[in-house]
Amino acid sequence: MASISPLPAPSEAERGMGEAIRRFDWGATPVGRRSSWPASLRFAVDLCERSSVGTAVYWGDEFRLIYNDAFTPVLGDRHPWSLGRPGAEVWGRLWSEIRPQFEKVRASKQGISVYGQMLPVTRGGITQEAHWNYSITPIIGEDGEVAGMLNQGIDITKAVSAERRLSFQVGLADRLRGITDPEEVKRVSTQLLGEYLGAARVGYAEVDEGQGTMFVRSDWTQDVGVESLAGEARRMADMGPEAIAFLRTGEVLSVPDIRTVPLGPPDRAAGWEKLGVRSLIMVPLVRSGELRALLYVHEPKPRMWRRSDAAMARDVAERTWAAVERAQAEKSLRDSEDHYRHSVELNPQVTWTALPDGKLNRVSKRWEDWTGITGLGESLGDAIHPEERESTRAAWRRSVETGEPYDIEHRVKLRDGSYRWARSRAFPRYEDNGAICLWYGSTEDIHERKVAEERQQLLLNELNHRVKNTLASVQGIGSQTLKGDIPLAEARTRFEARLVALSRAHNLLTAHSWEGASLEQVVRDATEYLAEDRFEIVGEEVWLAPRAALAMALALHELGTNAVKYGALSTDQGRVSIRWAVEDEELRMIWTERGGPAVVEPTRRGFGSRLIERSLAADLGGAAELSFEAEGLCCTIHASLAAMRRREDRHD
Repeated sequence: MASISPLPAPSEAERGMGEAIRRFDWGATPVGRRSSWPASLRFAVDLCERSSVGTAVYWGDEFRLIYNDAFTPVLGDRHPWSLGRPGAEVWGRLWSEIRPQFEKVRASKQGISVYGQMLPVTRGGITQEAHWNYSITPIIGEDGEVAGMLNQGIDITKAVSAERRLSFQVGLADRLRGITDPEEVKRVSTQLLGEYLGAARVGYAEVDEGQGTMFVRSDWTQDVGVESLAGEARRMADMGPEAIAFLRTGEVLSVPDIRTVPLGPPDRAAGWEKLGVRSLIMVPLVRSGELRALLYVHEPKPRMWRRSDAAMARDVAERTWAAVERAQAEKSLRDSEDHYRHSVELNPQVTWTALPDGKLNRVSKRWEDWTGITGLGESLGDAIHPEERESTRAAWRRSVETGEPYDIEHRVKLRDGSYRWARSRAFPRYEDNGAICLWYGSTEDIHERKVAEERQQLLLNELNHRVKNTLASVQGIGSQTLKGDIPLAEARTRFEARLVALSRAHNLLTAHSWEGASLEQVVRDATEYLAEDRFEIVGEEVWLAPRAALAMALALHELGTNAVKYGALSTDQGRVSIRWAVEDEELRMIWTERGGPAVVEPTRRGFGSRLIERSLAADLGGAAELSFEAEGLCCTIHASLAAMRRREDRHD
C-alpha cells in the first residue's frame, strides 16, 4: 500500500488561523506542545487548516478548540479568544445543547449530522439568530479510542430566513384575504409583522399633512408592559424636518439607535425615548408627493435592523395599504349604487357588460385595439386560443345559468397573431326580485405573471434534477470508495479528492449554465492542478453534454491520481500524453504515461479502474480499456459522439 506524502506548508496567501495555530503556546494547555502531537491530531489540524468550509477540531477531554479561518464567523466576537479554550468556555450556555452531541459521537465512535440547528452568533456586541447544518466526526487516536472531534458546518441562516419570509408572506396573504374591515386589516397585519420581527410595537398611523398631524387608531404591542399609541393624535413636527423630508421620498427610514443616529436635536431624541423608542423602522405611503400614512416598528433598545427586516416591513406596508384601500373601496362601494360598486370592484383593463342570456352588449374599445374584433354578442370567444376556447365558453355558460361569479384564465389572440395570457372575470347585478339584470365583466392582461410562473417552475424542475443527479453521484462515489477493508484515513482522503473532482466539474458546467463543456476544457481543468508542464494535450474541438462532462472529469481525476501516486507523475521525469480525435462519429482518446516507474498490472481492480472501464464506458456509449504496459499505463477510450452530446432525459 502506497504511503501518504506529507502536504506542503501553506503559502503566504493561506496564512491566517494556520499561523495563529502554529504560534499558539499549546504547551500551556492539556493539548501539549506541537512537537509531541500524535499523528491523528496532526492530520486533523492539517485537514482543518486546508478545508474551505468552517472546520474545527475539539481535542481531549476538555474539547480544546482549534479552528480555521472559515470557522471564525461561527464564533463571532469569541474569535480569536476561543483558540485553545475548552468547549464549555467557548460556548457558555450553548454548551448544554452541544456537549450531548459530542458525547454521543464519543460513545458510538460514529459521526452525526445536524440540520437546521439554531445557534445564535454575537457580532459587534449584537446577538443575532443563526442557523447551521453541521457534522461531528470522531477522530480516532492511536489507542483506538476517540481522542477528539472534527466539526464542519455551513451557515444556512439566509436559506432559513428566506423560507420564513416566504411562509410569513403566504400566511399574511391568507389572513388578509377576504377581510372587508379596514381596521381589521391593520390589526392583523401589524400583529403578524410584530410577531415575525419580534418587535415591541407595530402600528399604522394616518397622516394629515394639511393639519400637520398623525393619528393611530390601533396598534400592536408585544406585551402589556409596552405602551400603546392608539387613540392619540400627534404632531408631525415631533418627528423633525429631516425625518419628514426623508419619508416624503418614499424610502424606508431605519434607525438602529436614535442616540447614535439622532432624529434631530437631543431634546427630540429624549421625546422618542419617552415613548419607549430607541430604534425604529418607518415605512411611508406617499401619494401625489404627500405623506398619507406610516407603518412604524418600535424597539425600546438599540437594534441592528437587517435589510430583510426593512424590506419585510415595506412589503407588509404595501400589502396592508393595498388591502386597506381595497377594503375601504369595497365598503364604500357597498354603500353606493350597484353599477358603480361593480365597476370599481373589478378594476379592469378591458371592461364589458353582458345581458342575462350571456351575450355581450358592451365591450370597451381596448378589446378591439388588442384583437381587431369588437367582442360584441358571442364574438369575444373568437379571439380565445383554440385550446381554451371551449372551456372558456363552458365556464361562461355555467355562470350565466347559476349566477356564480365568472373567473377564468385563457390566451387571447392579438392583431399581430401572437397570443397573450389574460384573466376574465364577471359578477352579476340583480333586480329587486332576485333576477339577474346585467353582468359586469373585465379582462386583464396577466401574461408576464404566467410566463414568470412557468419559468419559476422550469427552474425548480431543473434544480430538482441537478440536486438528484449530484446526490446520486456522491452516493455512488461514497459507496464505491468505502468498499473493501481500507483504513478510514485513506478512505476519507480518497472520498474528499473525488468530491473535489466532482466539484471542479460542476464549477466548469456552471460557467456554461449547465449546457455542457468542451472536452479540452474538461481535460485541462482535471489536470492543471496535478503537475506543471507535464501534460501534452492535443485534440480537436468536441462538445460534451453535462452528464458526459462529469463522467470524463471523474475518469481523468482517477487517472491523474493514479499517475501521481504510482505512475509517470510520481517521478520528476515522467510525462503524460492525452490525445483524441474524431472519426466516423466516434471519439478515440488515449492517455499515455511515460518516464515513470515500471508498471505491473495490479492483482485487483479498485473503484478508479471500475469507474474508468465500466461507468465511463456506459456514460459515453463506448468502451474504455486499461493497458498496463511496462513503460507506462495506457488508457484508450472509444465513445459515441451522439452519446456524449445527448442531454439527460427529465423524469423528475
